[in-house]
Amino acid sequence: MVFYFFNKFYFFSWLLILCCCINFAYAQDSLLKLQEVKVLAVKKIIYATPTQQIINVNFKPYAAFNVADAVRNFAGVNIKDYGGIGGLKTISVRSLGANHTAVLYDGVAITDTQNGQIDFGKLMLDNVETITLYNAQPNNLPQTAKAYASASVIAIKTIQPVFDSLQTFKAVAKFTTGSFGLINPVIQWQQKVAKKWAYIVNSSLLKAHGRYNYKVIGDGSDTLAVRNNADIAALQLDASLYGSFSPKNSLMIRANLYQSNRGLPSAVIFYNPIAKQRLWDNDLFFQTVFKQNFGTNIKLLFSNKISKNYIKYLDPLYLNQHRELNQQFTQQEFYQSVAANYQLNKTISFNYSVDGFINKLETNLPNFAYPTRLTLLQVFGSALSHKNWNFNANILQTNINEKVEKGQNPPQRKKWSPTFMVLYKASSQLNLKAFYKNIFRNPTFNDLYYTNFGNRNLNPENVNQYNIGATFNKPLNNKLNYISLSADAYYNTITDKIIAVPNKDLFIWSIYNIGKVNIYGVDVVSNLNYKLNKNWDLVFAANYTYQLALDVSDSQNRLYNNQIPYTPQHTFSNNVGVKNQKWGVYYNQIFSSNRYYLGDNSAEFFVKGFFISDVSGSYNFKIGHFALISNIEINNLFNTTYSVIRSYPMPGTSTRISLKTTL
Repeated sequence: MVFYFFNKFYFFSWLLILCCCINFAYAQDSLLKLQEVKVLAVKKIIYATPTQQIINVNFKPYAAFNVADAVRNFAGVNIKDYGGIGGLKTISVRSLGANHTAVLYDGVAITDTQNGQIDFGKLMLDNVETITLYNAQPNNLPQTAKAYASASVIAIKTIQPVFDSLQTFKAVAKFTTGSFGLINPVIQWQQKVAKKWAYIVNSSLLKAHGRYNYKVIGDGSDTLAVRNNADIAALQLDASLYGSFSPKNSLMIRANLYQSNRGLPSAVIFYNPIAKQRLWDNDLFFQTVFKQNFGTNIKLLFSNKISKNYIKYLDPLYLNQHRELNQQFTQQEFYQSVAANYQLNKTISFNYSVDGFINKLETNLPNFAYPTRLTLLQVFGSALSHKNWNFNANILQTNINEKVEKGQNPPQRKKWSPTFMVLYKASSQLNLKAFYKNIFRNPTFNDLYYTNFGNRNLNPENVNQYNIGATFNKPLNNKLNYISLSADAYYNTITDKIIAVPNKDLFIWSIYNIGKVNIYGVDVVSNLNYKLNKNWDLVFAANYTYQLALDVSDSQNRLYNNQIPYTPQHTFSNNVGVKNQKWGVYYNQIFSSNRYYLGDNSAEFFVKGFFISDVSGSYNFKIGHFALISNIEINNLFNTTYSVIRSYPMPGTSTRISLKTTL
């Protein structure tokens, strides 16, 4: 297999040597320059599907340490956080579940066929430029077929090398420390190697003991316990080469390595604080993205990726004959994609995408199925613009063929999934929009085959999404830099919804189908930037979500019309701050209403809501020729006792301090 040639040490050594050789070869030519690009303004683009975005300058105002922290302020997003720096963090958009959200990393999907739930806590922010949430799908073309194959998409765009006219390199160093023994040094190196070529290397080390005090709820005492076994040690290396052979094409080559060793804090059990379960991750992927334009009418996109993900789980307290549970999983993926967009004239365009996946899972478990999944995705689409109207339609064909070495092969799956979108520009400030999207989610390898909880009788989920909305944007003036308001009402229906809830710990789950779920919701998003005086700006953002996610499987069942697990009816976030060229002070709030950890909405399964406040500040200054940026964050300012997931208490008040310089 090609995967076995991806020895991480030799690969990264080869890549760095190659970059250094290219750099040396061109070092003598001082006349070679990359074209200078200066962004003077950002144009607000209105899409037919609800879109929310956060840019890297706002990561600190939102007190964000990783991608999960950054997207928690998006309307419609529900973060499932199991506590601590190294704790698992997944997201559910509009109550559809983590598996219905695709994650695109510079246009290429991050996939996890084993359990389908991307851990957003593993995705650091230091090399990220923007994070965009698309409900339904992205609108910019061409796109890979995978971008159409989920109910929503989180698109992460990383920082690309940009130089002034006389620069040949740029170095960024950052150090963060804080509560829980946090140590996080980050180094970024950008290097120009030719007129149209440059590379960027990012390295990040994360260490923390993860211990924090918490109040045990329900034991009748007022004493504080200590959350243990929440330590983490993680290393991430990311190297990317950017270039073009002509003005009409571009190439990106990336290699990424992530390694971690972390403790898994168990669910809190009265008078038993011991937890010794551990998890090791060793992930490596290599991806390329090539774009080619032919004239102004034809755009092509070629993407491929090879990845190998290794997980080891150890429970030394497991009661079996070996007196431990030692499980190892290796997931391999080979991915290819071709996408094309053809602009027939000013009003009509067509697009086509085809993606192929080969996924394989191996383990040390006896009598495991050892599945291999072949997936083919094809998308046919078109767009029409006429006066103030924009229409988009596409249909996705999904083909899944799965083979297992032990047991009976699951049935081959073939599904057609249509999408329709419409945008009406009522005025220069007001836009009306609507979409319908059908999508389905196949069970993951763990859903079907995992020894401790796999359920081979699971049915795929089938989702219908309906959305209507409006967006209002105020033109710029002297005082009001911008104001943006959007509101969307949506209705989702899910048949055979797959529910995953933690059981013994974060590695042992219960998986089952709910026959039918209806979801009713409203998302409201607002942003404001106001100039207080010559030097100071006021920034404000607020998001609100109302959701009813009801189990309507059986009208005769006592759980009929009960809210599904871990779905709050109300979530609200707001961020307000003042800033000038040197200073910035921000206040961020997150509110989540009550919810239930089971489908039975009775008092014994009740999980109390929470209201969390964070404050952050930044100061830019110089020491000699060094420009520095300092940041301080205080999270959970009022030391609120709360849990996102039952029996997984979150930390109280904590702090982070960072210092960053660019050479």
